[in-house]
Amino acid sequence: MFMRIKLVIVSFVICLTAFAGAAMAQTTLPNTTTPPQTGPQGRHMRMRHERMPGMARALRNLNLTDQQRQQVRSIMQKQFQTMLPQRQELGQLMQKRRAGTLTPDEAARAKELRRQLHQADQGVNAQLLAVLTPEQKTQLQEIIKTRRENRGKLGPGKQPIT
Repeated sequence: MFMRIKLVIVSFVICLTAFAGAAMAQTTLPNTTTPPQTGPQGRHMRMRHERMPGMARALRNLNLTDQQRQQVRSIMQKQFQTMLPQRQELGQLMQKRRAGTLTPDEAARAKELRRQLHQADQGVNAQLLAVLTPEQKTQLQEIIKTRRENRGKLGPGKQPIT
């Protein structure tokens, strides 16, 4: 009789362990290696990695031909390669700013780099517009207009207003 009780208890523990292991295997654990950033900077970082640059994203909504896609890709790659040193330098200056070690000269250099990057982006936008047909340009203007109207109205997980 005593052996029978032991056998039942051991069987129960084995079954409980098996079911618990199966249940734990089905649950997903959060990524604990890097804690999610909170606040405005964390939100900005998530947004930056989740989206494409404005014009490139808008171009995805147009029916571009294969030739147009290739031209757009070429323009974007060329701009990325030519502006990479400026972007890297600006990134280093922003790290110094976050650390609180940015000098006034470095702050002026960061401002100049931002101006250069902005001008380069405007030049790329002009090149991208030159690739489009008049109908595509009209459609792009509508997309931009809709985005500007909806700016600030959308929150996390909300659908665009149509």
